[in-house]
Amino acid sequence: MVLGICNLSVVPLRSNPAHRSEMVNQLLFGECFEILEDGKDWVYIRMLDNDYEGWLQVGQFMLCNESFNPQIGAAYDIVGSVGATAMRQDKKIQLLAGTKLPSYLLVKDQQPQDWDYELSGDICPATISDFKTEFLRFVRFYNYSPYLWGGRSHYGIDCSGLTQAIFAQFGIQLPRDAYQQAEQGTTVDFATEIKTGDLAFFDNEEGRITHVGVMLDGERIFHASASARIDRMDSEGIFRQDWNRYTHKLRIVKRYFELD
Repeated sequence: MVLGICNLSVVPLRSNPAHRSEMVNQLLFGECFEILEDGKDWVYIRMLDNDYEGWLQVGQFMLCNESFNPQIGAAYDIVGSVGATAMRQDKKIQLLAGTKLPSYLLVKDQQPQDWDYELSGDICPATISDFKTEFLRFVRFYNYSPYLWGGRSHYGIDCSGLTQAIFAQFGIQLPRDAYQQAEQGTTVDFATEIKTGDLAFFDNEEGRITHVGVMLDGERIFHASASARIDRMDSEGIFRQDWNRYTHKLRIVKRYFELD
């Protein structure tokens, strides 16, 4: 297995090996992947933490030494809303909020070869114990971020990227796409039982889950649609008040954690 690691702040993962091709996802600094197909200008990869596949441009990552052993599911620190910096010699990388720094990247004898970055900034352990005090702060941080298909940062984010990014701040690693996220968690049977942090999923006319948002309470949802925004939600779906109509049809609500 040949492994690589992203050594830039954020890079696109594309559906085909061309810059004009659709961006299906993004890699953030420190994310590891397996190279499935090697080429001169592009490589086809599978991300280790969620099995997402796509084409990555050569030059936007570094190869890992054979002894490097990334631990999937390991505890991690995470970059908060203020951001952080990774320095290596004269190379300075601005780390975006939501960048995960697993334990094996923070311990020198577990790092890939030549991965001697000095980290500074808004970095702390990702733990669910911070949810009650920090959740709304991250809602405010991502609010009004522009919608970007495949995006994972506050400069551009899609609906499942938004829920994934917010949950990652509290140590919960969700799959990448909305339909995959809907396959996890516990079903909330009644609208009156919805709690802060539950995820609501919405389907299209064919019954495919195509949208997701995180509940602020039993009546308000935070989701990415044109931009990250707060709207009303009921048993029918999301109601956008400024358009005076429903925009998404509710399919199911799921819960992923319980707080004391």
